[in-house]
Amino acid sequence: MRSRLFGFAGLSLAATLLFVFSSSAWPQGSGSSRLRPPSKPRPKTPAEFHREFWQFLTRGKTPYKQWAAWPDSAEPRAGEAPHGAFVKTYANAVAVKNPNAPAHGSILVQEEFDEDQKTLTSVSVMYRVKGSDPQHFDWYWLRYLPNGAVAKQPAGKAGKPIAGKVTSCIECHAKAGGADWVYSNDETATDEE
Repeated sequence: MRSRLFGFAGLSLAATLLFVFSSSAWPQGSGSSRLRPPSKPRPKTPAEFHREFWQFLTRGKTPYKQWAAWPDSAEPRAGEAPHGAFVKTYANAVAVKNPNAPAHGSILVQEEFDEDQKTLTSVSVMYRVKGSDPQHFDWYWLRYLPNGAVAKQPAGKAGKPIAGKVTSCIECHAKAGGADWVYSNDETATDEE
């Protein structure tokens, strides 16, 4: 009987020790690893965001070319500098819900073409992100080249990427009617008057 009791006690002790040493409650690694808080993922750099956003726009579940055409943009229409000679604008579902007052989350993608209306010269994007730039209606500006690289300012302006809070975009679009900084939805209202 005693040998059974010791055998059971020994088995119990072995199971307990196995549990304690394999348990996540038992500290693992060197002492320094226990003192370090869990690491947070590093924030994306602007270049990483721009690259991933281009991939979202062009290769995501629904690429921008499958989005709705912005009002009066089903076919390329005459553009103005600094955009192409002809432009065609697409809008995501958030923007389409209320084209006269695009909500946060709205994305407008404008293809910009040369005189032949076929040669794509650039793709400009307005992305309304809450808190990104409250003084300027929270629009985040981007201009991509046809290959997905972010376009750069002319050399005289230090060759900065045309992305984020772009002064030239802000200064121009601040003049748009409708208090939403979008010109293309103002043209419909002007045509009806």
